[in-house]
Amino acid sequence: MQARRAPAVASWLLVGALCGLSACGPTTGGRLLADPAVLDAIRRYYDAHALEDPACGEPFITRMVRGSAHPQAVFGAPVQVIVDYRWEAPPRAPGAPRCTGEGRRSFWVLPTSAGPKVTAMSGPVRPRPAES
Repeated sequence: MQARRAPAVASWLLVGALCGLSACGPTTGGRLLADPAVLDAIRRYYDAHALEDPACGEPFITRMVRGSAHPQAVFGAPVQVIVDYRWEAPPRAPGAPRCTGEGRRSFWVLPTSAGPKVTAMSGPVRPRPAES
């Protein structure tokens, strides 16, 4: 299985490098953002870390609208992926309306033998729980 994943990771990195802002699909970000593993990694990272509005609870992505990949010049560096998305979150105050909105964030995605891994995300994040 390791041998099959390595070419897949290399191919999405190569496509991202070639398609960044070109005609390879600015609406979808080229094949990089068509890869379900990349989209899943971005969604999981956002859902676990993002903060959108202090009046809202923990947000989650309801739809990725568009994205683009911007590979770094350094080999082995994470690929910057910019994603426009729609989000939703429960309100913090009981009885308040559900929170919704749109956003744009950068995610840094690193190919690994276990699949794509998001290493960082732009924008506000939830405070970490205090370590004991």
